[in-house]
Amino acid sequence: MPHSKQLPFLLALCLSLVLSTAALIVALRGGSGPVGEPAYASAPWRSDLGPADALLLTAPGAKDPLRVHAADGHLAWGDRSTNRAWSIGSVDIDAVMKKLFAQPSYSDKRKESQDAAKSEEADFNRRLEELKAKYPLAEGAQPPEEAQREFAMLQQEYNRWLETVRQRDEKMAAEQFEQAYRELVAAVETVCEKESIDLVFRFYPTAKPFEAVRVGEALAQIQARTFLKYPPSVDITPDVMKALNLSE
Repeated sequence: MPHSKQLPFLLALCLSLVLSTAALIVALRGGSGPVGEPAYASAPWRSDLGPADALLLTAPGAKDPLRVHAADGHLAWGDRSTNRAWSIGSVDIDAVMKKLFAQPSYSDKRKESQDAAKSEEADFNRRLEELKAKYPLAEGAQPPEEAQREFAMLQQEYNRWLETVRQRDEKMAAEQFEQAYRELVAAVETVCEKESIDLVFRFYPTAKPFEAVRVGEALAQIQARTFLKYPPSVDITPDVMKALNLSE
């Protein structure tokens, strides 16, 4: 039997336990609510479920439930690698590549090629004037056969040069398109790694005005608009521009 001096201490301890139990019951019942009211009726509620290996979902008329689970960091509903929920983005590649082509690393090369072509064409014009001076003709007179032959040879050489310039320009344009595309893809990869984006579509904003004067051009404008409707949040063009140090 406890000593009489221990009674006050034991009574205080019992009273404390009773009060703590009562407070816990009140808290679980949601404060001063009626008996039987769940604690989460008025308390903050966390919506996290799990952890769990999978979630089975049923639907009316379905033979088997759909098993939803995590695979490779994605929401999956099957064993195939295509049965995944992917995070997507989109880029206005026309806007980005135009900005890239305007950069000195691109424009300087084009200007250098154009200057070279102008210099070469000036040489042809000089040779033409020399031929005219060599074979002066009175108005309405027929040039001699030798003059006709030299003029024809110069014209043929000029035509071959024009074809060479055309091929040279096309080759440079093709190289610059590929270079800009590679830079664009590298910037997209950087943004996707940062933002955990899996798929990126090229698109043309539907709000942009048509720049077409022919039916074919208008059709091309329509075909370039991959999305007819899309949430603005999928457009990562500004992020790609930033990755490339381009101003919008």
